[in-house]
Amino acid sequence: MRHTMLFTFGLAVTTALLVLVGCSKSSPTGPSGGGGGTGNVVTISNSAFSPTPLTIPKGTTVTWKNTDSMNHTATADNSSAFQFDTGDIAAGATSGGITFTQAGTFEYHCTYHSSMHGKVTVQ
Repeated sequence: MRHTMLFTFGLAVTTALLVLVGCSKSSPTGPSGGGGGTGNVVTISNSAFSPTPLTIPKGTTVTWKNTDSMNHTATADNSSAFQFDTGDIAAGATSGGITFTQAGTFEYHCTYHSSMHGKVTVQ
């Protein structure tokens, strides 16, 4: 009985910690905050971003899901008026969210793979 209670307590604590860690994930560098828009996901597969272009309303948060077997990034082109960088997105992982707070078309790339380009259009 005592072992069952300890196991149940340990499981409850572990679950609570996992929920708290997931909720406190910090945002990557780049403009964010405000807006509170709904989320959108760009999938990275076969060394390509999809969809591209992604068209969203101002205030929308976007994440990138890497389904490839290698690391990627989603990094704003130097010429972009809205700078953002997800940092490394490990194989099988999803980036933190980037909230697009201004209208325009913002091109981005993967810093590891020069052939990978994407575009987000914010209305």
